[in-house]
Amino acid sequence: MPVQRVFIEGRPAYRWGSEGKPYFYAPGDQESEAEARSKASSQGRAALGSAAERLTFVVPAAVRKAAREALALRASLPPSRRGLTAVGLARARDLANGRRVSLAVLSRMVSYFARHEVDKSAPGWGIDSKGWIAWQAWGGDAGRRWAEATVKRYL
Repeated sequence: MPVQRVFIEGRPAYRWGSEGKPYFYAPGDQESEAEARSKASSQGRAALGSAAERLTFVVPAAVRKAAREALALRASLPPSRRGLTAVGLARARDLANGRRVSLAVLSRMVSYFARHEVDKSAPGWGIDSKGWIAWQAWGGDAGRRWAEATVKRYL
């Protein structure tokens, strides 16, 4: 059940699902809107509790493809050029094999992509750099879009 923007008696608010407490904000005030959305998200996380931990999502085909290609490219390179941490390698294998992904994993994916946006300016991006391989291993641009949209919807 996602955070929803609602209007109650003509006033804009965010709330968790259809029954959550509304958190009102001033129209045009981005700060108060962000705070209202954040409060509704917090309410949702509290309401879901362990249910959120059990919620999993099917890996989209484009994400599986990016991870498979990253693993194939990595395998074709000499060991000194392969890159990927143990976590990145495990994530690539899970994504490539279509293993369902939890919200917690999607949140980590969002964090990964935010931290590594800077890698796009490095030499070898889009070809065979370690940063490129890692980016693709985490699902590439499709993985980023999927993770961000899903986390935004549910948290």
